[in-house]
Amino acid sequence: RESLDPRAPFPPTLAMRCAAAFVCAAAGGVVGSCGGKAPSPVPDCANMDLGTCGNACCKLAIEVSMSTTEAMQTLNSSLANGGPDGYYTLQPTAEGTLGFGDLRPFKNGVDFIGQVHHMTSGPKHYNDTIDITLTATATGS
Repeated sequence: RESLDPRAPFPPTLAMRCAAAFVCAAAGGVVGSCGGKAPSPVPDCANMDLGTCGNACCKLAIEVSMSTTEAMQTLNSSLANGGPDGYYTLQPTAEGTLGFGDLRPFKNGVDFIGQVHHMTSGPKHYNDTIDITLTATATGS
C-alpha cells in the first residue's frame, strides 16, 4: 500500500500513473485552458500545468514571518475578494466557517485548514481546488 504521509517520497506506482495520465492526455490532443501553444499566448498562463497527475499536483511549503492567525486572516481577506485575479472562491469548512477552519483546539500540530477554488482563465475554464494548512514553526508560520 502506498504511503499517504506527505513527507514520504513520491510513490513509484503513483509516479507511473501520473506519467500514464500525461501520455494519454498528450496522445489525445487535449488542449487546456491555456491553449496548445508553448509559450502560451493566453494572458495569465505563464505557469502552465499539463495535468501530469490527472489534475494539478503541486505541493508547496512557504514560511512567513507572521503568526498562523495573521497568515490565515491575510489569506482569507484576500481570497474573499477573489484573490489576485478575481477568480478565487473560499469554500465552507467542516467547522462551519468560510475559507479556514480553526484546528488549534485539537492540538494536532496544524493550526488552520482551508480550501479555496480557483477558476482558470483562457478559452476554457476549469476549477482547481487548493487545500491549505497553516502550521507554526520555530521562526514563522
